Amino acid sequence: MNGQNNKMDKIKKSSHVAMLIIRIGKIFMIMMAAITFICGVGLIALYHFADGQVRQTIEAMGSAADLKMDIRLFGVNVGVWAADILNTSAMKWGNIIGVYLIILCIPLILFAVTLHFVAKTFKEIRDSDSPFRPAILKNLSLPFILITLMSASSSLFFGAVVGIALWCVYCILDYGCELQKQSDETL
Repeated sequence: MNGQNNKMDKIKKSSHVAMLIIRIGKIFMIMMAAITFICGVGLIALYHFADGQVRQTIEAMGSAADLKMDIRLFGVNVGVWAADILNTSAMKWGNIIGVYLIILCIPLILFAVTLHFVAKTFKEIRDSDSPFRPAILKNLSLPFILITLMSASSSLFFGAVVGIALWCVYCILDYGCELQKQSDETL
């Protein structure tokens, strides 16, 4: 019995440390998303409301760099899509880069949401008597889906492998919850 208590104490301490680290990561992702969004909106506003010299400077920088907008979000190159929408007659690099920065917020926000639910899971583990609780399993559902989608953005095969692996982990945890429930009922 004492060995089980020691193991659970270690799990609780590890969960507490993991929760703190993940919360710091979540705050960092939220700050990066906010900064990226503000910079994107600011660049678009600067481009539209600035004088001709500022616009020419932005256009010259964009033309000189010959920017390649390769932003992938769930496997779709949204950077080229944004550039096609904004590039009607002349190169409008201020708009393109601004939209690029705003679109870049989406994966940062999704990652922050994932980290939020993972931290919530570790908090639940820290505060419970067993890591096999339905609330813990519920908290892992959304992060598993988001992780699978983010993995699929790099490669469909990789996303499928990650999705299958996370589904297996989910099923194992679900089985552990069922065994924990049976164990609690027999006591």
